[in-house]
Amino acid sequence: MQRNIFLFWCAVSVPLLGCAATPAAAYESGADAGPLRQLEQQICDAARDPGLRAACEAALLRLLAPEASFEAKRFACSGLAVVGSEASLPALEALLKTEETAGIACLALGGLRTEKAGALLRAALAGAGGPSRLQLVSALDPRAEAASVAPLAALARDADVTLACAAVRALGVIDAAPAREAVAALRKEVTPALAAAVGAASLCGAEQRFAAGDRTAGAAVCEELLKPAWPANVRRGALGLLLRTDDDQGVWRVRRVLSETPRDPVLAAVAIARVPELRGPGVSQTFGALIPRLSPAEQVLMVEALSARGDEGARGVLRAQVSSTDSAVRGAALGAVGALDGAAAVGVLTKALAGASSPEEAKAVQAALVGLGGGEDADRALIDASRQAAGQDKLPLLDVLSRRGGRLCAAELLATACGPEDAASRAAAQGLVRIAGAGDAAALPVLQQAVTHGGSQTQGAALRALAAWRGLAAWNTLAGVYLKTGDESQRALALRGLVRAAGEAHADPGADRAERYRHLLAGARGAAERKLILSVLGGSACPETLALALTLLDDPEIRDEAEGTVRRMAKALETSHPEAARAALQRVEKGK
Repeated sequence: MQRNIFLFWCAVSVPLLGCAATPAAAYESGADAGPLRQLEQQICDAARDPGLRAACEAALLRLLAPEASFEAKRFACSGLAVVGSEASLPALEALLKTEETAGIACLALGGLRTEKAGALLRAALAGAGGPSRLQLVSALDPRAEAASVAPLAALARDADVTLACAAVRALGVIDAAPAREAVAALRKEVTPALAAAVGAASLCGAEQRFAAGDRTAGAAVCEELLKPAWPANVRRGALGLLLRTDDDQGVWRVRRVLSETPRDPVLAAVAIARVPELRGPGVSQTFGALIPRLSPAEQVLMVEALSARGDEGARGVLRAQVSSTDSAVRGAALGAVGALDGAAAVGVLTKALAGASSPEEAKAVQAALVGLGGGEDADRALIDASRQAAGQDKLPLLDVLSRRGGRLCAAELLATACGPEDAASRAAAQGLVRIAGAGDAAALPVLQQAVTHGGSQTQGAALRALAAWRGLAAWNTLAGVYLKTGDESQRALALRGLVRAAGEAHADPGADRAERYRHLLAGARGAAERKLILSVLGGSACPETLALALTLLDDPEIRDEAEGTVRRMAKALETSHPEAARAALQRVEKGK
């Protein structure tokens, strides 16, 4: 039964494909692409099911008829690269004979994994001229066939530099001794114009030798490519390949590169980047001892490399670099020490902060304190340091606490904000607002608890922070103050926070949006508060909030504001909800 269904499908598929192919053959750019999309789907189906390929290939070949448009032929060739077979070769060979269509024929032939396709490309290359030669070489490149070595080697010396470079790169991907010999010959006579291509091809050949277990041959090529005459990217690639394949994972070679006098800056960066991967006793100390020989920029790279290693030896070296005479090195070391040592680094970092020689350096130390590892243990150590600091020295530590966030830092900032009115209390209050702006979930319960159970000063400080809270997480706490408190200043602060949060939530089309505004209006005391709520309600255009705004048209104290809000909302809804928008405007006109 299944076989009968399959045979039936095959019987109808060819005419169906033909129906799509007929108008597709006349396709021109800008015309209806429907027929091409039908064929494209057939190509996708055939790519998944080999049983469908013959019918699909036949339909595509019909698009290569002489009367077909160039766009149709190009589409057909791109499809034949996926589903084509040797049956396509005669038609593609015909396309290779003209300059106009040789390129699109190469598009198909490059994807046909059959020896005959490669032979056809080489035969065409032998008699080709002009731009089609480059297209033919590009089609031969991914095939990487040993039979292509001779024609490619000849073109590698062509006067057309672009063509020569393409031929060289195509030689590089061929994993065969004749190809590597051809590239080796090119290395001996390389010109600046071909250096990048010859270097890349040589690296491909070296990788082939390493993969085959011939480390001696691969290393010899790489050593040759390390010489300053080669482009920097080739030299970096050669060193990287050697480091990855060294028996000691590159320890000896990295040390040699970094110990050379004068040092090669191109290779030094590659050598340092290898340090995190090196293994063995005393590796971190060995490379840490080389830091004084390096330039400041290289020292920063080494500090980062040792930080990535993170072992005890690396930590000792990094602690020593905290006192480096170069500010960039000090900054990198401070950040690394903070990330690795956690709470234990607080003393070193706070001392560095107090002794910072410039605002930039102070910011770097603060960043290290913010990134301090160790979680709440580090928070406790920072809080102790903040309490011990006095005057201006306390302010940057309070800033660090605000940027770290979390329950402990929020509690300390809240306590400081409620202290005597001075620079520290003001900085702490600003820090709480920063925590609120970040929507710090760990700090939220601390502030909520303070609002519901704290003294009046603590309530005020916590409420000011919650009024700036990002998102709706603080909504219920603020609403409780707004609806129940008898303290008008706290109530006004809560209302401002609720209005701001409601406005920020306009992007969320949840069902609670209208309910939030309903609660706000229900608790409003006086026209001024209703006007404040209306000013934000107008930006929440949906049928539910529009209905809520319509109820305010009957309030004579805010009639003008309500009318303006309704008009604005109706305009925003005129496309998505035209009936609701029209009815709202009619209601406005009726009330005049």
